[in-house]
Amino acid sequence: MRDSPDASRAPAQTARLSTFAALKARNYCLYWVGLVFYVLGHRAEYVTFAWITWEVTHDPLSLGYLGLAQGVPLVVFQLFGGVLADRTNRLRLLIGTQVLTALTLTVAFGLTVLGLVRVELLLALAALSNTFRAFDEPSRLSLIPQLIDRERLPNAIALGSIPWQAGRMIGPSITGVLIAAFGGAVGFGLAAVASYTALVLYSRLRPAGSAPAGDGQRLFRQLVEGLSFVGGNFVFTSLIGLALFNSLFALSYITLLPIYADWYFHTGSTGYGLLQAAHGSGALLGTLTVATIAHRIPRPGTALLIGATCLGLLLMVFSRAPWMELALAVLVLVGFSNTFYLTQVSTILQQAVPDQLRGRVMSLYSLCWNLLPLGGLLAGVLAAAVDARFAVLVGGAMVAANALLLLTSRRLRALS
Repeated sequence: MRDSPDASRAPAQTARLSTFAALKARNYCLYWVGLVFYVLGHRAEYVTFAWITWEVTHDPLSLGYLGLAQGVPLVVFQLFGGVLADRTNRLRLLIGTQVLTALTLTVAFGLTVLGLVRVELLLALAALSNTFRAFDEPSRLSLIPQLIDRERLPNAIALGSIPWQAGRMIGPSITGVLIAAFGGAVGFGLAAVASYTALVLYSRLRPAGSAPAGDGQRLFRQLVEGLSFVGGNFVFTSLIGLALFNSLFALSYITLLPIYADWYFHTGSTGYGLLQAAHGSGALLGTLTVATIAHRIPRPGTALLIGATCLGLLLMVFSRAPWMELALAVLVLVGFSNTFYLTQVSTILQQAVPDQLRGRVMSLYSLCWNLLPLGGLLAGVLAAAVDARFAVLVGGAMVAANALLLLTSRRLRALS
Protein backbone atom coordinates (compact mmCIF):
# COMPACT_ATOMS: atom_id res chain seq x y z
CA MET A 1 0.00 0.00 0.00
CA ARG A 2 1.40 3.39 -0.97
CA ASP A 3 2.50 5.67 1.84
CA SER A 4 0.26 8.71 1.96
CA PRO A 5 1.82 12.15 2.51
CA ASP A 6 0.07 12.58 5.83
CA ALA A 7 1.02 9.14 7.05
CA SER A 8 4.66 9.61 6.17
CA ARG A 9 4.89 13.09 7.67
CA ALA A 10 3.77 12.02 11.14
CA PRO A 11 6.38 9.32 11.67
CA ALA A 12 8.98 11.67 10.26
CA GLN A 13 8.38 14.11 13.08
CA THR A 14 8.84 11.45 15.75
CA ALA A 15 11.65 9.55 14.05
CA ARG A 16 13.70 12.45 12.74
CA LEU A 17 16.28 12.15 15.54
CA SER A 18 16.79 8.44 14.93
CA THR A 19 19.88 7.25 13.06
CA PHE A 20 17.74 4.75 11.12
CA ALA A 21 14.61 6.90 10.73
CA ALA A 22 14.30 6.35 6.98
CA LEU A 23 14.13 2.57 7.43
CA LYS A 24 10.79 2.99 9.19
CA ALA A 25 9.23 3.87 5.83
CA ARG A 26 8.11 0.68 4.07
CA ASN A 27 9.18 1.71 0.59
CA TYR A 28 12.64 2.85 1.58
CA CYS A 29 13.20 -0.17 3.82
CA LEU A 30 12.47 -2.52 0.90
CA TYR A 31 14.75 -0.48 -1.33
CA TRP A 32 17.57 -0.45 1.27
CA VAL A 33 17.47 -4.21 1.87
CA GLY A 34 17.39 -4.71 -1.89
CA LEU A 35 20.43 -2.43 -2.15
CA VAL A 36 22.29 -4.63 0.34
CA PHE A 37 21.79 -7.64 -1.95
CA TYR A 38 22.54 -5.58 -5.07
CA VAL A 39 25.88 -4.44 -3.64
CA LEU A 40 26.73 -7.97 -2.53
CA GLY A 41 26.08 -9.20 -6.06
CA HIS A 42 28.00 -6.29 -7.54
CA ARG A 43 31.13 -6.98 -5.44
CA ALA A 44 30.92 -10.73 -5.98
CA GLU A 45 30.62 -10.18 -9.73
CA TYR A 46 33.74 -8.00 -9.96
CA VAL A 47 35.87 -10.32 -7.84
CA THR A 48 34.74 -13.39 -9.78
CA PHE A 49 35.25 -11.89 -13.23
CA ALA A 50 38.81 -10.94 -12.25
CA TRP A 51 39.60 -14.36 -10.79
CA ILE A 52 38.10 -16.43 -13.63
CA THR A 53 39.81 -14.23 -16.23
CA TRP A 54 43.15 -14.81 -14.51
CA GLU A 55 42.45 -18.52 -14.11
CA VAL A 56 41.65 -18.91 -17.82
CA THR A 57 44.51 -16.78 -19.22
CA HIS A 58 47.22 -16.19 -16.56
CA ASP A 59 47.85 -13.04 -18.56
CA PRO A 60 48.05 -9.62 -16.82
CA LEU A 61 47.06 -7.94 -20.10
CA SER A 62 43.76 -9.82 -20.04
CA LEU A 63 43.00 -8.25 -16.68
CA GLY A 64 43.63 -4.87 -18.27
CA TYR A 65 41.17 -5.72 -21.04
CA LEU A 66 38.68 -6.76 -18.38
CA GLY A 67 39.03 -3.36 -16.73
CA LEU A 68 38.27 -1.70 -20.05
CA ALA A 69 35.28 -3.97 -20.65
CA GLN A 70 33.89 -3.03 -17.25
CA GLY A 71 34.71 0.68 -17.32
CA VAL A 72 34.04 1.86 -20.86
CA PRO A 73 30.29 1.04 -20.94
CA LEU A 74 29.74 3.01 -17.74
CA VAL A 75 31.46 6.09 -19.13
CA VAL A 76 29.81 5.84 -22.56
CA PHE A 77 26.24 5.01 -21.56
CA GLN A 78 25.71 6.52 -18.11
CA LEU A 79 24.57 9.94 -19.31
CA PHE A 80 22.12 8.29 -21.71
CA GLY A 81 20.88 6.27 -18.73
CA GLY A 82 20.09 9.57 -17.04
CA VAL A 83 18.10 10.74 -20.06
CA LEU A 84 16.13 7.49 -20.06
CA ALA A 85 15.41 7.89 -16.33
CA ASP A 86 13.80 11.24 -17.17
CA ARG A 87 11.74 9.79 -20.03
CA THR A 88 10.33 6.57 -18.54
CA ASN A 89 9.02 5.04 -15.34
CA ARG A 90 12.08 4.86 -13.09
CA LEU A 91 10.97 1.81 -11.14
CA ARG A 92 10.31 -0.15 -14.33
CA LEU A 93 13.72 0.90 -15.66
CA LEU A 94 15.38 -0.23 -12.42
CA ILE A 95 13.59 -3.58 -12.48
CA GLY A 96 14.38 -4.05 -16.17
CA THR A 97 18.10 -3.45 -15.71
CA GLN A 98 18.11 -5.74 -12.67
CA VAL A 99 16.49 -8.54 -14.69
CA LEU A 100 19.05 -8.19 -17.48
CA THR A 101 21.96 -8.08 -15.03
CA ALA A 102 20.73 -11.19 -13.22
CA LEU A 103 20.30 -13.05 -16.52
CA THR A 104 23.82 -12.10 -17.60
CA LEU A 105 25.25 -13.45 -14.34
CA THR A 106 23.19 -16.62 -14.74
CA VAL A 107 24.73 -17.16 -18.18
CA ALA A 108 28.21 -16.59 -16.73
CA PHE A 109 27.46 -19.12 -13.98
CA GLY A 110 26.20 -21.70 -16.46
CA LEU A 111 29.18 -21.35 -18.78
CA THR A 112 31.59 -21.70 -15.87
CA VAL A 113 29.87 -24.79 -14.48
CA LEU A 114 29.84 -26.43 -17.92
CA GLY A 115 33.50 -25.60 -18.50
CA LEU A 116 32.68 -23.55 -21.61
CA VAL A 117 34.03 -20.23 -20.39
CA ARG A 118 36.54 -18.41 -22.63
CA VAL A 119 38.20 -15.06 -22.16
CA GLU A 120 36.28 -13.56 -25.11
CA LEU A 121 32.99 -14.61 -23.50
CA LEU A 122 34.08 -13.23 -20.13
CA LEU A 123 34.92 -9.86 -21.63
CA ALA A 124 31.63 -9.75 -23.52
CA LEU A 125 29.58 -10.66 -20.44
CA ALA A 126 31.46 -8.12 -18.29
CA ALA A 127 30.80 -5.39 -20.85
CA LEU A 128 27.13 -6.39 -21.10
CA SER A 129 26.62 -6.38 -17.34
CA ASN A 130 28.16 -2.93 -16.97
CA THR A 131 26.14 -1.58 -19.88
CA PHE A 132 23.00 -2.51 -17.93
CA ARG A 133 24.53 -0.97 -14.81
CA ALA A 134 25.06 2.31 -16.68
CA PHE A 135 21.27 2.56 -17.00
CA ASP A 136 20.65 1.15 -13.51
CA GLU A 137 22.49 3.79 -11.49
CA PRO A 138 20.65 6.92 -12.73
CA SER A 139 17.25 5.27 -12.27
CA ARG A 140 18.25 4.07 -8.80
CA LEU A 141 19.41 7.52 -7.64
CA SER A 142 16.44 9.29 -9.24
CA LEU A 143 13.95 6.97 -7.56
CA ILE A 144 15.01 7.65 -3.95
CA PRO A 145 13.00 10.90 -3.45
CA GLN A 146 9.88 8.99 -4.52
CA LEU A 147 10.40 6.42 -1.74
CA ILE A 148 10.75 8.72 1.27
CA ASP A 149 9.31 12.01 2.50
CA ARG A 150 11.49 15.10 2.16
CA GLU A 151 11.95 15.31 5.93
CA ARG A 152 13.88 12.04 6.02
CA LEU A 153 15.64 12.34 2.65
CA PRO A 154 19.05 13.34 4.13
CA ASN A 155 18.85 10.37 6.49
CA ALA A 156 17.88 8.06 3.62
CA ILE A 157 20.81 9.16 1.45
CA ALA A 158 23.25 8.68 4.32
CA LEU A 159 21.88 5.21 5.09
CA GLY A 160 22.15 4.37 1.40
CA SER A 161 25.93 4.67 1.71
CA ILE A 162 26.16 1.92 4.34
CA PRO A 163 25.77 -1.05 1.96
CA TRP A 164 28.47 0.37 -0.30
CA GLN A 165 30.91 1.04 2.53
CA ALA A 166 30.31 -2.31 4.24
CA GLY A 167 30.15 -4.15 0.92
CA ARG A 168 33.59 -2.94 -0.06
CA MET A 169 35.03 -4.66 3.00
CA ILE A 170 32.75 -7.71 3.33
CA GLY A 171 31.71 -8.63 -0.23
CA PRO A 172 35.15 -9.44 -1.68
CA SER A 173 36.10 -11.36 1.48
CA ILE A 174 33.01 -13.61 1.35
CA THR A 175 33.42 -14.17 -2.39
CA GLY A 176 37.12 -14.95 -2.06
CA VAL A 177 36.52 -17.55 0.64
CA LEU A 178 33.75 -19.22 -1.38
CA ILE A 179 35.86 -19.30 -4.54
CA ALA A 180 38.77 -20.81 -2.60
CA ALA A 181 36.50 -23.50 -1.17
CA PHE A 182 34.23 -24.34 -4.11
CA GLY A 183 35.73 -22.82 -7.27
CA GLY A 184 35.03 -19.79 -9.43
CA ALA A 185 31.51 -20.77 -10.50
CA VAL A 186 30.18 -20.21 -6.99
CA GLY A 187 31.14 -16.53 -7.24
CA PHE A 188 28.89 -16.04 -10.26
CA GLY A 189 26.21 -18.10 -8.50
CA LEU A 190 26.36 -15.84 -5.45
CA ALA A 191 26.18 -12.72 -7.63
CA ALA A 192 23.17 -14.09 -9.54
CA VAL A 193 21.26 -15.15 -6.41
CA ALA A 194 21.90 -11.75 -4.80
CA SER A 195 20.66 -9.99 -7.95
CA TYR A 196 17.47 -12.06 -8.11
CA THR A 197 16.83 -11.35 -4.41
CA ALA A 198 17.20 -7.61 -5.01
CA LEU A 199 14.82 -7.93 -7.96
CA VAL A 200 12.12 -9.53 -5.79
CA LEU A 201 12.41 -6.73 -3.23
CA TYR A 202 12.33 -3.98 -5.87
CA SER A 203 9.21 -5.48 -7.43
CA ARG A 204 7.36 -4.75 -4.17
CA LEU A 205 8.13 -1.02 -4.21
CA ARG A 206 5.24 1.41 -4.60
CA PRO A 207 6.86 4.81 -5.23
CA ALA A 208 4.91 8.02 -4.79
CA GLY A 209 4.44 10.40 -7.69
CA SER A 210 3.88 9.73 -11.35
CA ALA A 211 6.30 8.61 -14.00
CA PRO A 212 8.22 11.36 -15.82
CA ALA A 213 6.23 12.76 -18.71
CA GLY A 214 8.04 12.87 -22.03
CA ASP A 215 8.14 16.32 -23.61
CA GLY A 216 8.62 15.05 -27.14
CA GLN A 217 12.29 16.05 -27.33
CA ARG A 218 14.82 13.79 -28.99
CA LEU A 219 17.21 11.86 -26.79
CA PHE A 220 20.31 13.84 -27.74
CA ARG A 221 18.52 17.13 -27.25
CA GLN A 222 17.49 16.06 -23.75
CA LEU A 223 21.07 15.02 -23.03
CA VAL A 224 22.34 18.46 -24.09
CA GLU A 225 19.58 20.08 -22.02
CA GLY A 226 20.78 18.25 -18.91
CA LEU A 227 24.42 19.16 -19.49
CA SER A 228 23.47 22.79 -20.18
CA PHE A 229 21.42 22.95 -16.98
CA VAL A 230 24.37 21.83 -14.86
CA GLY A 231 26.88 23.94 -16.80
CA GLY A 232 24.72 27.05 -16.43
CA ASN A 233 24.09 26.62 -12.70
CA PHE A 234 27.01 27.57 -10.49
CA VAL A 235 25.79 25.55 -7.51
CA PHE A 236 25.29 22.31 -9.44
CA THR A 237 28.57 22.75 -11.32
CA SER A 238 30.43 23.28 -8.04
CA LEU A 239 28.87 20.30 -6.27
CA ILE A 240 29.48 17.91 -9.16
CA GLY A 241 32.98 19.39 -9.48
CA LEU A 242 33.64 18.39 -5.87
CA ALA A 243 32.70 14.80 -6.72
CA LEU A 244 34.93 14.93 -9.79
CA PHE A 245 37.93 16.16 -7.79
CA ASN A 246 37.22 13.44 -5.24
CA SER A 247 37.50 10.75 -7.92
CA LEU A 248 40.46 12.16 -9.82
CA PHE A 249 42.61 13.41 -6.95
CA ALA A 250 41.37 12.26 -3.53
CA LEU A 251 40.51 8.56 -3.73
CA SER A 252 43.32 7.89 -6.20
CA TYR A 253 45.50 7.29 -3.12
CA ILE A 254 43.78 3.89 -2.72
CA THR A 255 45.61 2.70 -5.84
CA LEU A 256 48.93 3.44 -4.13
CA LEU A 257 48.24 1.78 -0.77
CA PRO A 258 50.22 -1.39 -1.69
CA ILE A 259 53.31 0.81 -2.09
CA TYR A 260 52.78 2.37 1.35
CA ALA A 261 52.28 -1.03 2.98
CA ASP A 262 55.23 -2.71 1.27
CA TRP A 263 57.89 -0.05 0.72
CA TYR A 264 57.24 2.63 3.32
CA PHE A 265 55.86 0.68 6.30
CA HIS A 266 57.31 -2.79 5.50
CA THR A 267 54.13 -4.53 6.62
CA GLY A 268 53.25 -6.47 3.46
CA SER A 269 49.77 -7.79 2.76
CA THR A 270 48.77 -7.53 6.43
CA GLY A 271 49.52 -3.83 6.46
CA TYR A 272 47.70 -3.36 3.15
CA GLY A 273 44.58 -4.96 4.63
CA LEU A 274 44.81 -2.74 7.71
CA LEU A 275 45.13 0.42 5.61
CA GLN A 276 42.06 -0.56 3.59
CA ALA A 277 40.13 -1.38 6.75
CA ALA A 278 41.07 1.96 8.34
CA HIS A 279 39.60 3.92 5.45
CA GLY A 280 36.51 1.69 5.35
CA SER A 281 35.81 1.97 9.07
CA GLY A 282 36.17 5.74 8.95
CA ALA A 283 33.78 5.92 6.00
CA LEU A 284 31.21 3.79 7.81
CA LEU A 285 31.52 5.99 10.90
CA GLY A 286 31.05 9.08 8.74
CA THR A 287 27.92 7.61 7.19
CA LEU A 288 26.36 6.85 10.56
CA THR A 289 27.28 10.31 11.83
CA VAL A 290 25.59 12.07 8.92
CA ALA A 291 22.54 9.82 9.25
CA THR A 292 22.25 10.87 12.90
CA ILE A 293 22.94 14.61 12.72
CA ALA A 294 22.09 15.62 9.13
CA HIS A 295 18.95 17.50 10.22
CA ARG A 296 20.93 19.37 12.92
CA ILE A 297 23.63 20.82 10.65
CA PRO A 298 22.73 24.53 10.44
CA ARG A 299 24.83 25.36 7.35
CA PRO A 300 25.24 22.20 5.24
CA GLY A 301 26.99 24.12 2.46
CA THR A 302 29.68 25.42 4.79
CA ALA A 303 29.97 22.06 6.53
CA LEU A 304 30.52 20.08 3.33
CA LEU A 305 33.15 22.53 2.04
CA ILE A 306 34.99 22.36 5.35
CA GLY A 307 34.77 18.56 5.14
CA ALA A 308 36.29 18.61 1.65
CA THR A 309 39.07 20.90 2.84
CA CYS A 310 39.80 18.58 5.77
CA LEU A 311 39.92 15.61 3.39
CA GLY A 312 42.58 17.30 1.26
CA LEU A 313 44.66 18.35 4.27
CA LEU A 314 44.42 14.88 5.85
CA LEU A 315 45.62 13.27 2.62
CA MET A 316 48.60 15.60 2.67
CA VAL A 317 49.36 14.49 6.24
CA PHE A 318 48.95 10.82 5.27
CA SER A 319 51.29 11.24 2.30
CA ARG A 320 54.18 12.05 4.65
CA ALA A 321 53.24 9.71 7.54
CA PRO A 322 56.51 8.22 8.84
CA TRP A 323 55.02 5.18 10.56
CA MET A 324 52.10 2.79 10.23
CA GLU A 325 50.22 3.76 13.40
CA LEU A 326 49.92 7.40 12.35
CA ALA A 327 48.88 6.38 8.83
CA LEU A 328 46.07 4.20 10.18
CA ALA A 329 44.74 6.96 12.43
CA VAL A 330 44.82 9.50 9.61
CA LEU A 331 43.08 7.13 7.18
CA VAL A 332 40.19 6.69 9.60
CA LEU A 333 39.75 10.48 9.49
CA VAL A 334 40.18 10.48 5.69
CA GLY A 335 37.37 7.94 5.32
CA PHE A 336 35.20 9.89 7.75
CA SER A 337 35.64 13.29 6.09
CA ASN A 338 35.25 11.86 2.59
CA THR A 339 31.89 10.24 3.36
CA PHE A 340 30.77 13.15 5.56
CA TYR A 341 30.97 15.76 2.84
CA LEU A 342 30.01 13.66 -0.19
CA THR A 343 26.83 12.44 1.50
CA GLN A 344 25.82 16.07 1.97
CA VAL A 345 26.68 16.84 -1.66
CA SER A 346 24.34 14.05 -2.77
CA THR A 347 21.60 15.23 -0.41
CA ILE A 348 21.71 18.84 -1.62
CA LEU A 349 21.66 17.71 -5.26
CA GLN A 350 18.63 15.49 -4.65
CA GLN A 351 16.77 18.25 -2.81
CA ALA A 352 17.53 21.03 -5.28
CA VAL A 353 17.32 19.39 -8.72
CA PRO A 354 14.01 19.69 -10.61
CA ASP A 355 12.41 16.24 -10.86
CA GLN A 356 12.16 16.37 -14.66
CA LEU A 357 15.98 16.71 -14.79
CA ARG A 358 16.83 14.45 -11.86
CA GLY A 359 17.95 11.46 -13.91
CA ARG A 360 20.32 13.49 -16.07
CA VAL A 361 21.86 15.44 -13.19
CA MET A 362 22.33 12.37 -11.00
CA SER A 363 23.79 10.40 -13.91
CA LEU A 364 26.44 13.09 -14.28
CA TYR A 365 27.12 12.88 -10.55
CA SER A 366 27.43 9.09 -10.59
CA LEU A 367 29.64 9.28 -13.69
CA CYS A 368 32.21 11.06 -11.54
CA TRP A 369 32.46 7.95 -9.37
CA ASN A 370 33.13 5.81 -12.43
CA LEU A 371 36.17 7.94 -13.24
CA LEU A 372 38.02 6.51 -10.22
CA PRO A 373 40.21 4.30 -12.46
CA LEU A 374 41.36 7.44 -14.32
CA GLY A 375 42.33 8.97 -10.99
CA GLY A 376 44.28 5.83 -10.17
CA LEU A 377 46.06 6.10 -13.51
CA LEU A 378 47.04 9.73 -12.83
CA ALA A 379 48.32 8.78 -9.38
CA GLY A 380 50.29 5.87 -10.83
CA VAL A 381 51.95 8.12 -13.42
CA LEU A 382 52.98 10.63 -10.72
CA ALA A 383 54.22 7.84 -8.47
CA ALA A 384 56.33 6.41 -11.31
CA ALA A 385 57.73 9.84 -12.18
CA VAL A 386 58.53 10.89 -8.60
CA ASP A 387 57.18 8.64 -5.84
CA ALA A 388 53.91 7.58 -4.19
CA ARG A 389 54.19 10.11 -1.37
CA PHE A 390 54.42 12.94 -3.89
CA ALA A 391 51.42 11.62 -5.83
CA VAL A 392 49.18 11.52 -2.73
CA LEU A 393 50.48 14.93 -1.61
CA VAL A 394 49.55 16.51 -4.95
CA GLY A 395 46.11 14.85 -4.90
CA GLY A 396 45.36 16.13 -1.40
CA ALA A 397 46.58 19.62 -2.28
CA MET A 398 44.29 19.74 -5.35
CA VAL A 399 41.25 18.73 -3.28
CA ALA A 400 42.03 21.21 -0.48
CA ALA A 401 42.72 24.08 -2.90
CA ASN A 402 39.47 23.48 -4.80
CA ALA A 403 37.43 23.35 -1.58
CA LEU A 404 39.07 26.50 -0.16
CA LEU A 405 38.35 28.34 -3.40
CA LEU A 406 34.69 27.30 -3.26
CA LEU A 407 34.51 28.39 0.39
CA THR A 408 34.80 31.98 -0.81
CA SER A 409 31.37 31.67 -2.47
CA ARG A 410 28.48 32.98 -0.37
CA ARG A 411 25.99 31.01 -2.47
CA LEU A 412 27.67 27.71 -1.60
CA ARG A 413 28.16 28.58 2.07
CA ALA A 414 24.46 29.44 2.32
CA LEU A 415 23.24 26.11 0.92
CA SER A 416 20.78 24.36 3.22
